[in-house]
Amino acid sequence: MKKFFATAALLLVSVMFISWGDKGHSAIGQIAQSHLSPKAQEAVKKLLGSDNLADVANYADEIKGNPAMRYTAPWHFVDLPSGYTFEQFAQAIKSMPADKGNLYSIILNCERDLADVAKSRTQKAYALKLLVHFVGDCHQPLHIGHEEDRGGNNIGIKFLNEGGNLHGLWDYMLIDHEKLNYKQMAEKYDTATPVQIKQWQADPVIKWLYESYIIAGELYKEAAENPDFKEDYYNDHIGLVHQRILKAGIRLAGVLNTIYDTGN
Repeated sequence: MKKFFATAALLLVSVMFISWGDKGHSAIGQIAQSHLSPKAQEAVKKLLGSDNLADVANYADEIKGNPAMRYTAPWHFVDLPSGYTFEQFAQAIKSMPADKGNLYSIILNCERDLADVAKSRTQKAYALKLLVHFVGDCHQPLHIGHEEDRGGNNIGIKFLNEGGNLHGLWDYMLIDHEKLNYKQMAEKYDTATPVQIKQWQADPVIKWLYESYIIAGELYKEAAENPDFKEDYYNDHIGLVHQRILKAGIRLAGVLNTIYDTGN
């Protein structure tokens, strides 16, 4: 019986914070791969071999169900109360204890490991796999949600008469309703202009999270007003899904280009 409950708890942890689903994360990796500089493409190939960024985009979700890797579960999200200004948000994030790690600190750690010439190929490959996923996580609004509702997991909704929760709606329900595979998603979503690419890649990581935090606040309000979502909800929000996934891919490419174009 104890073994059953332990297994159930691990399964709960593994599904609580899966942002964008497999397809969304793979689409982010695919977009990023297509925006890598030649040096970054070469570096990624050296680390991943025959795999590309899309192939490893779900690695961080796959490992956290392993009891030995359970400590990585808190790396997928940040919980904060609503109503913070950007300055308050940044201070709260940067003041969080570093011992367990969180989405913000782990992204920075992965960047440092990839740029560290003292790190081994194995260590860098691990950091790259995590980075691909966590850049995606921080662009899913409900990964910057409230602790009391587990990032929307405890907020029940209906979407086209199907029961679920707010977190799952933004993880996979909207994406699944579009009925595209990840390669089709990447091709359809990848519409960034050179001006947008330059701006998005110049934004600091803390801004990526704050964007999600602001969006999450609006999503919470909508669910509180009426959690029975119809086709108009999809039509009103699928463009935002496109934008967040596209931004994640573009910014991931920007991080890797910056690291590898400077000689690491």
